[in-house]
Amino acid sequence: MRGKILAEYSLLIAWALISIFVVLVLRQPNYTVAFFTFGAVIAASLLIAWAAEASEFSISKGLALALVAIVQTIPEYFVEGTIAWKAGKDPLGCTVDCWIPNVIANFTGANRLLTGLGWPLILFTVMIQKRRNGQTGPTSIALRKEQSVELVFMIGSSIYYVFVILRGEMSLLDSLILGATFVGYMWLLFRLPTDKNETDQVLEGPPRALMEVKPMARRLAAIVGLFAFAALTFVFVTDAFVESIRTIAVSLLVPLLGSGAVFFSIQWIAPVLSEFPEKVSAFNWARTIRLAPTALLNFMSSSVNELTALVALIPIVFVISSGSLTGTIPIGQHDVEIFLTMAQSLYACAALLDLEYDVSNATILFVLWVVSTAIVETRLLVGVIFLILAVVEVVVQRKKIVVFSAFRETLRDKIFRRTP
Repeated sequence: MRGKILAEYSLLIAWALISIFVVLVLRQPNYTVAFFTFGAVIAASLLIAWAAEASEFSISKGLALALVAIVQTIPEYFVEGTIAWKAGKDPLGCTVDCWIPNVIANFTGANRLLTGLGWPLILFTVMIQKRRNGQTGPTSIALRKEQSVELVFMIGSSIYYVFVILRGEMSLLDSLILGATFVGYMWLLFRLPTDKNETDQVLEGPPRALMEVKPMARRLAAIVGLFAFAALTFVFVTDAFVESIRTIAVSLLVPLLGSGAVFFSIQWIAPVLSEFPEKVSAFNWARTIRLAPTALLNFMSSSVNELTALVALIPIVFVISSGSLTGTIPIGQHDVEIFLTMAQSLYACAALLDLEYDVSNATILFVLWVVSTAIVETRLLVGVIFLILAVVEVVVQRKKIVVFSAFRETLRDKIFRRTP
């Protein structure tokens, strides 16, 4: 078993190194570069995911929470940062072959992929596993009171996008507000006590192998080394990765999708590849049934990070690239994308106001996500439907809403508690 795990690590590292070599040698995006960079993104994301899982049990509680929350979305940060940098180099009044419209593509796709595909598949996985085990009864995932922190911040950060849509642009003001929100979120998690679960109940395979490295100093060195190597891989391949997506979209998808081919490709190809390892980890937890709440909470945390810190990064990179402190990013015709992302996120939150996630909620999220992804013209309508269903959820569950009282209790009893 140890030899197999070592081979998995070696294969991923080798693929990343070969991909870096290919990018440096070929330089121009083509199908060969696309093949290797797509694989490199998955490889580096897997290394980050494994190191992140192991780090939760290798360093102090607060630092682990902060580190894991950030590294889970490192791939999206690199992709989004690269696109924002390219957008900053667009000529003033650019109308052809521009990057500014694509700034919105990655973060809206990444977030909708989490709530529209990730959340439902967790519950469907639990449902299938229960049937295999011969268990009967309704299937749902219940969260603990202290896990209301993630949900409250997800609600708040989702509602904030009404302000973005009304202004019709993203600027450093958004970076300030969303960045401060993320810092506040991380501070609360830092203060929040966590249950001490046995490591063998959570970790398996490559992450567990990292946990078994002795002594502690060598284990930490291995974890930090994996983070650093994966980050270095993204530094070398992300630009070629993004350009390869555009090359493929222009050459293969324009006849099918028209002028929106590049936007559509960046919106879905990049998040699917970069979030793949995170989803594998979450689904492995969901298969145990007992750890399904951990899987759902993992995706909720990623949603908060993407709605706050990831978007806060965009205007900062754009301003640095453009060289203008007053530079803003117009959302223009893609305000519908932000509206749909906000509406889908709010429905997902409404489904959890009683801290319980059931099959009907999962089915609605999945079906509407499929429709809005497959039929672009329906996105405004689907967004409106999501908001209507969110209101219906609030009305129907009004006597069962506990998230806000649970949040207040968590603040009082666990975060701002007075130690004798």
